[in-house]
Amino acid sequence: MTMKLLLAAGLLAACIGCSSKTKMNADIEQRDLFDESDRRSFEQSTELAEVSEAASEAELRAQQDELKREFEREEQRLLEERTKLDVENAQKQEEMQREADIKEQLSQNDSLLSQRSVFYDFDSSVIKEAYRPIVKAHGNFLKQYPSVRIRIEGNCDDRGSREYNLALGQSRAEQLKQALVLIGARQDQIDVVSYGAEKPIALGIDNDSRSKNRRSDLVYID
Repeated sequence: MTMKLLLAAGLLAACIGCSSKTKMNADIEQRDLFDESDRRSFEQSTELAEVSEAASEAELRAQQDELKREFEREEQRLLEERTKLDVENAQKQEEMQREADIKEQLSQNDSLLSQRSVFYDFDSSVIKEAYRPIVKAHGNFLKQYPSVRIRIEGNCDDRGSREYNLALGQSRAEQLKQALVLIGARQDQIDVVSYGAEKPIALGIDNDSRSKNRRSDLVYID
């Protein structure tokens, strides 16, 4: 009887031991599963953080690159504006200097440019040889300064009808214009008009007065 009790107790102890060992192993396995899950979760979190950081760095670089391009565009725009202003200022200075030169040359009383009238023989529109140097001086001046404009006013003495004198004055002005163009002036620099006998500079009817009225006047237009 005693032997049976001892055997039963041993079996019970063995069963309890096996149960405890099984439970311990299960606990260990469960703990290992939790540890593995935590490890994977940590790794995933780390990967996400790295991806997010890389994306942030890429976005930051993109923003920096865009800012750099914008700065370069603005710098180029400012450079172009400065260049444009420099060119405009240089052109203005050049134009002012040109206008000053024009006024200076036209104001010299001892130059051929100061002589602004060409005189003709009676009933003629032919430019006399004595006035060729004057015509040449004005032609070269107009050629040198294409922005300058001039008006040629053809005039006659009192002899002849109004219609005839207007036609003769026109012919004188046109002939002088063509002479200036041949020297180098442009057609569009020169206007012509005929006053016939309506703008005399001498009121007498003697030959001297009439010779002064047979003329073409060169009038520079401001």
